[in-house]
Amino acid sequence: MSVYIKAGGLSTFCRCPDNLINKIREAIKAMDADLSCVDAVYLGLMNPEAFTGVGNIASYVTDKVGLSGVPSVRIETASSTGAAVLNLAYAAVKAGLYKNVLVIAAEKMTHLSTPKVTKIISEVIEPSERRTGASMPSLAAMCARRFAYEQGLSDKKFSDILGAVAVKAHHYGVLNDKAQFRNEITRDDYLASRFIAEPLRLYDCSPISDGAAALIVSSDKSDVVIAGVGQGTDKQALTKRTSITSFLSTRKAAISAYNMAGFGPENVDFAEIHDAFTPFEVVGLIDTFLLRPEDVIKFYQGKEGYHDGRLPVNISGGLKSRGHPVGASGLAQIVECYKVMTGRYPKEITPEKTDVALTQSIGGLATNNFVTILKKTGAKVTPLARPMVYAAPDVKSDTDKRYRIYSATRLHTPPEGFDAPLDLVVLQRKGRLILARSTAEELPKIGSLMQIDEKVEGNLLVKEDGFLRFLGF
Repeated sequence: MSVYIKAGGLSTFCRCPDNLINKIREAIKAMDADLSCVDAVYLGLMNPEAFTGVGNIASYVTDKVGLSGVPSVRIETASSTGAAVLNLAYAAVKAGLYKNVLVIAAEKMTHLSTPKVTKIISEVIEPSERRTGASMPSLAAMCARRFAYEQGLSDKKFSDILGAVAVKAHHYGVLNDKAQFRNEITRDDYLASRFIAEPLRLYDCSPISDGAAALIVSSDKSDVVIAGVGQGTDKQALTKRTSITSFLSTRKAAISAYNMAGFGPENVDFAEIHDAFTPFEVVGLIDTFLLRPEDVIKFYQGKEGYHDGRLPVNISGGLKSRGHPVGASGLAQIVECYKVMTGRYPKEITPEKTDVALTQSIGGLATNNFVTILKKTGAKVTPLARPMVYAAPDVKSDTDKRYRIYSATRLHTPPEGFDAPLDLVVLQRKGRLILARSTAEELPKIGSLMQIDEKVEGNLLVKEDGFLRFLGF
């Protein structure tokens, strides 16, 4: 049995006085659908207890939107929650448990201070790494800097790529009436923005937002079918992974989704990729097999990701410009694709071909990721000749007994309780990674070697014009 999308709608994404329920009602109203057919409600919120102080949220929301008595359940996988709730609603309809499921994903965040929101979001980070002062921007920055190093990209070339992602996001945010940021930016604007966690600038980071998305998943035939869904997880700690520049969780999710759909990445006409940070768009395109690493510069220089390019990406403005209410974003991506595929998007930015769409959503720091593939009902695709198989990344072993700098960042907006700026480094020794704080005057360069000199009060100190303090060692 096939599973279809019957209707979809978004609230505006913004910093606004509306409460959570009003944002959800706004998204449901935007669907313009009859709810009398709904026989279950699947709800996604990342952390309503911390953000709004409301627990048992599934029955609370169902009651407030006039569906009391309908079975309701809440689902959470950090910032991929919106994609997770769609995934499980799909499974329920596919299994015949329900015929029509109302899927809602939302978050209300902006009434809290930025430090408070940052603290709540950082709770998804592995505790031992959080104790060093790590935050989502700092971990993302270290992944980004390592990616540039491995790809042989100079600081300027990498900045050009990230700036191109940000400029594109804002360009399409202007044209999305649901977007939080509706202003164009230039390359100069990007370079003038302050650093958050080097090399990430303010314009590399998605905003704190309020918003909601809603759609109806149904066994009734409609214009758009859910062709494939996939989920993958990875180790919670960044330093326990085999690679921080390719997300295992995305690759496994993508392979599962393609195999379920029965066709490969060459069929995808446009995509919505999780760009909470601009480098995640680049990595996401590679991990979903839509872009080869060697083609990254050409792709962004040639504006191939625009609506009239080879592979339109985030023509909604993405999380970067539409906004990122953490629980809602994964479902919002799917609603945006549904709107494009059913002619509900501005014609001037609708791609020429819209038969197949792919969305990729990241939970936490890529610890629980989802890929969803949508297809127009009846659209022709090139089938897979054989199932796709996951291949682990080729990681070079490091047998040096000294500590080598694997990545580093200077965090200018650390979490509460840490002084700014905060320098964080990832060190590698014999294949093992360790996250540490640095008090050296200069941020260490990737690839440089450090020699352990002594132990002081249980913390290892590495001397080099200052020292690195290892926590939790």
